[in-house]
Amino acid sequence: MSLTVRTAVAAACGALALAAPAEAQAPGKFRLNLSYEGKLLVKVLDITVSQEATDTAYSSTIRLKSSGVLSAFKKIQQNASARGTIVDGAARPGYFRHQNIDGKRNRKVEVRWAGGDVVTTATPAYGSMGNPPATKAQKLESADPVTQLVRIALGDNRNQFCTGSLKFFDGKQRYNLEFTGRTNAAPDAREKRLGLVNPVRCRVVYREIAGFKKKPPEKRNQGLNKPITVGFAQVGPNGPWVISSLTGSTPLGNATIELASVSTSGAAPD
Repeated sequence: MSLTVRTAVAAACGALALAAPAEAQAPGKFRLNLSYEGKLLVKVLDITVSQEATDTAYSSTIRLKSSGVLSAFKKIQQNASARGTIVDGAARPGYFRHQNIDGKRNRKVEVRWAGGDVVTTATPAYGSMGNPPATKAQKLESADPVTQLVRIALGDNRNQFCTGSLKFFDGKQRYNLEFTGRTNAAPDAREKRLGLVNPVRCRVVYREIAGFKKKPPEKRNQGLNKPITVGFAQVGPNGPWVISSLTGSTPLGNATIELASVSTSGAAPD
């Protein structure tokens, strides 16, 4: 997946996801729909996230498309989805699929976590799985970006966010998000309008681990020489958690991805 999806969604994002609450208590059954806008001087991206969770399972879909002036120069369309189980309030990956529809390879990637292994199927096949490729242990210790977003939604409280390091695997690339500078904050005007509460802010650094082209250590950051600022918030006092915003520095200025709309209901279908 592209850096945009990895950081916003998982942000990617995807996340674009950043909580990893191993012992979190789920906020009950819910259905959550999110819409994000990406801006670089002007609006350039639309990102939508749809999540459903029951007491024992989850499913989620993310779509990213270029918008505004960017779409006149570069067509971007990326779709990703995941499903898995919820055990003791924590989302465990089962199946992850993503596709970059660019009119060229349009590669479809499917990843399955089962039987103590993680297996990738790519069509067309990857020419290389990276140097070095991700090991079995590196895959098993991580989760896909879409599942990480579900883990955010299942967060128990703001103290779980913005600490430690999260481990991701997207079928080929294994990478970390590392968090520092955690602060609790008051909702800004946009968050108040969306009904968000209990904001948390911090900085996040992206690290390539495996599955990429061979590079010196100082180049394993996708060109992000400064940390990204990320914000989390809760959809009402007892609701799921979401990524509220992401801000990163680029040669053209600050790039931002902000939550623009949110809707949720307390029950997802069994």
